[in-house]
Amino acid sequence: MLDKRTKAKLDSHIATRKRNITRGFYIVQRYINEWALNRWKEDGWDNIRPDHLRLISIISTEQLNINELSKRARVSKQAMSKMVNDLISKKFIAFETDPSDSRSKIISITKDGVEFMEYFKGCSKVVEKKFEDIIGTKKTQQLIDILAELTEGILEEEKKELEKR
Repeated sequence: MLDKRTKAKLDSHIATRKRNITRGFYIVQRYINEWALNRWKEDGWDNIRPDHLRLISIISTEQLNINELSKRARVSKQAMSKMVNDLISKKFIAFETDPSDSRSKIISITKDGVEFMEYFKGCSKVVEKKFEDIIGTKKTQQLIDILAELTEGILEEEKKELEKR
């Protein structure tokens, strides 16, 4: 049994739970990931996971080595190497020797990777429609605008942090 003070803290937490931003992001992310995995599997893309998407989206804009990829994705070099090898085996990305450093490999997206990105763009529109059904078109567009602004701000902060190191 909880003492009165602890019970009051719990009651306060429960009362504010619906407006907790981290809980909101977690539930939305979980919803999207579960939906995506099921949809991708139905559509024949069962060899890719949401965590692969982060890597593919990073290298779709520029070719990078594993060290830079791991910094940008905020994962260890070992984890990034494993993911890179996995996506190479699935033919979503490829690597070549860096002309300026023969010990380093430059990772780039392949035709299959580009095809998945194109497919994913369509999936994003389906998720957007699901959100419109829940909160309406106007709020969904506001959400997209706010998330775009927040994302760019976070990425800019992360870039500054990386430059300090």
